[in-house]
Amino acid sequence: MPLTNNQKDNLQKKLFNLKEELMTNHSEEEALNEETGELSNGVDNHMADHGQLYTERIKDMTVNEIERDRLNEVNAALKRLENGTYGICERTGEEIPYERLEALPYARTTAEAQDEMETTSSRSHENQYEDQVRDLTNSETMDEKSSITQRRLDEEQDSK
Repeated sequence: MPLTNNQKDNLQKKLFNLKEELMTNHSEEEALNEETGELSNGVDNHMADHGQLYTERIKDMTVNEIERDRLNEVNAALKRLENGTYGICERTGEEIPYERLEALPYARTTAEAQDEMETTSSRSHENQYEDQVRDLTNSETMDEKSSITQRRLDEEQDSK
């Protein structure tokens, strides 16, 4: 069943509120980063202080990146609302249930399609790992890689 106009309006409001929240958080983070930057330039800072500041910066950068990605997703969802493709799964073409959109208003896929993508991705990583392990246990492959490495080392030493 397609989304009603009332449901679309409700989801659009959620998206605008989420966008505003993410943009506000981003502005606050920039101000905090400026303050942290000034603290890290101090002369008498102990190494542990630098380590803690570095850790905090990395954490903040990660959170900022996640929020930037969410903001991009929200903007993309608003664009889909404009062009009439909002609520349609990008993988299957099926309608995304209102309940899912209410929980995750920027969803691009149905829950089933998302599960399938994650399962496929997980299997792909497992297959790559198994191939690498097989490569490492295959003495013929290892001998070949070893001889290539040895040849490169010999070439480097010959060029000196």
